[in-house]
Amino acid sequence: MAVRPPPTARCDRCGRPIDEVQVALPCPDCAGPVGISFDSETRPNARRGARVDGLWRYGAALPLRDPNDVVSLGEGDTPVVRLPRWGAAHGMRNVFAKLEYIAPTGSFKDRGTTLVVSRAREIGARELIEDSSGNAGASVAAYAARAGIPAIIFVPAGAPAAKIAQIAATGADVVRVEGPREAVRDAAIEAARSRNAYYVGHNGNPYFEAGTQTFGFEVARWHFGHVMMPVGGGSLFVGGWRGLQRAAAPRAILPRFHLAQPTGCAPIVAAWRRGMGRPVPIERHPTIAGGAEIEHPARGVEILRILTASHGGAVDIHDDAIVAARHELATLEGIDVEPTSALAVAGVIALLRDAVIRSEDRVLIVLTGSGLKVPA
Repeated sequence: MAVRPPPTARCDRCGRPIDEVQVALPCPDCAGPVGISFDSETRPNARRGARVDGLWRYGAALPLRDPNDVVSLGEGDTPVVRLPRWGAAHGMRNVFAKLEYIAPTGSFKDRGTTLVVSRAREIGARELIEDSSGNAGASVAAYAARAGIPAIIFVPAGAPAAKIAQIAATGADVVRVEGPREAVRDAAIEAARSRNAYYVGHNGNPYFEAGTQTFGFEVARWHFGHVMMPVGGGSLFVGGWRGLQRAAAPRAILPRFHLAQPTGCAPIVAAWRRGMGRPVPIERHPTIAGGAEIEHPARGVEILRILTASHGGAVDIHDDAIVAARHELATLEGIDVEPTSALAVAGVIALLRDAVIRSEDRVLIVLTGSGLKVPA
């Protein structure tokens, strides 16, 4: 991975150049999403035998100018395991799980954070600010510590104690905010502006999404018919699909991408059922799947486009079904995941019941977060 020209950020809608410290925010002119362009491999190739492990073996496909600025904890290359007992319980013969929680901080967020913090260090950021229900905050705190950059993490006042403790353990300052998830985001953005800090904003940061594309690079080797994952902000859903498109062989048949959201907060599912092209207003209710409690997902339009392009499906799951799915997976396969992650398990059951998924199909369930973060 040689030194390359620096990435450039522009609004995807109107083309306005965007300052690097503002890439996680909508365009100030038209409110469009920000994208990045960079000199990279068209089709990513892992560097076998390279001196780096994990997802940075795909470094030539990622938007970082200088490999000396990489901030890594060994993230990526998460295992894919068959679920024979769980599958048998539901009449499925070819169901697998990708264990995204086997990551340095226990969630898939490390895929995006490694690239965001690397780029922040490359441009000389002196402080990082993030808002998170827990997992992204823990990830940013850890990678900021690794990079030697101070971090402030804004969290909902009711965030799980274990997640707040994990954030604080690596030295970040934690700021609790009362109110809905959007209030936490707004407080973080205001703090970043007033302190001239780098706002990570993983739900809208194009570098974070570029990092999650490595999930798709890895999945491309497996030839699944269906991929199911939980969705809140949708960074893994969007990044995974784009990465899969980049990595797949010419004329390859791509899997159908499905998503699950909690019934208490399912703006994508509501829009999907109405045939809408953007998330619709919902009446939010409390849910145990806090990681998916995003009422206004920044990537909502793109998520719905991917559902259409991949012939996917979207289902909402009640909290009692989330609890049951978590318990069943743990007792049948020895895999304990947090409630947000268990959404995907329950989602496969729902799509099997609706005949969207058939018993003989090759299915991948994406397990995004460790159960240790939210003890049962």
